[in-house]
Amino acid sequence: MLYYIETFMNNKILSVFGGFVALCVFSLLFSCSNSAQENSVDSDTPTLRYTAESLYKSTVWTEEVEPDRLTANVSSANGISSRITLSPLVVLAGKTSDSERLYPVLGGFGSLDTSLISPALREMLTLFSDSISKNKDADSFMVQECVYSLALFYNDFNKIFSDCFELDKKAKTDSEKKSDFEKSEKDVEEPPLFDSFVFGQPFLDGLYYEVPVKFFSKKATLTLCVFCVEKSGSWKVDQVQIADWEILDGKK
Repeated sequence: MLYYIETFMNNKILSVFGGFVALCVFSLLFSCSNSAQENSVDSDTPTLRYTAESLYKSTVWTEEVEPDRLTANVSSANGISSRITLSPLVVLAGKTSDSERLYPVLGGFGSLDTSLISPALREMLTLFSDSISKNKDADSFMVQECVYSLALFYNDFNKIFSDCFELDKKAKTDSEKKSDFEKSEKDVEEPPLFDSFVFGQPFLDGLYYEVPVKFFSKKATLTLCVFCVEKSGSWKVDQVQIADWEILDGKK
């Protein structure tokens, strides 16, 4: 009886031991299989790190430009107070000699940048505008074959400002003065219709300069487009157009 029991126990132990050994062998084989699969995947599909390192090594890098300047701590600049915190915009604003000049803008008229108007053109425009302000003859400033443009301008001008400046009354007074001219040494200078005028930024169209001119008085304002062209070394007016006007004590 004891013999059979001992034999049964020995067989049971051997069976358990055999199962444990079989489990270990199976686990080892499965692990090796997974490792082989992972190695196969790694070899076929490069990792992100491998791709990044490959790109870095294959890239041709240029030499760093001004490394000291890029890392320098700039806390001051010439022409800028040390009390002002520096920024790119502050430095740019401080370099007035390198920055574009700023010109005032007149509402409803435009920029007053007249840097493109040459001294000779400015002189002619000034004399022409002065004649318009005083409602005097300006034929001498016109291109000979374009005098009709000035006549059309004065025709429109008289229609617009006849009541404002009492042009009919002035014309009658001027006529009476001419009849009595022999009795007086010279005519009395009449006050101008417009007290002042300004030039605006010109528009260039080939050889022609379109210069806006605005006239001011207590009674009205007038904006003209004066087309100028250089003829035989001197500037002349090719055409005059009324661009805008306003009667200050009335309506357009």
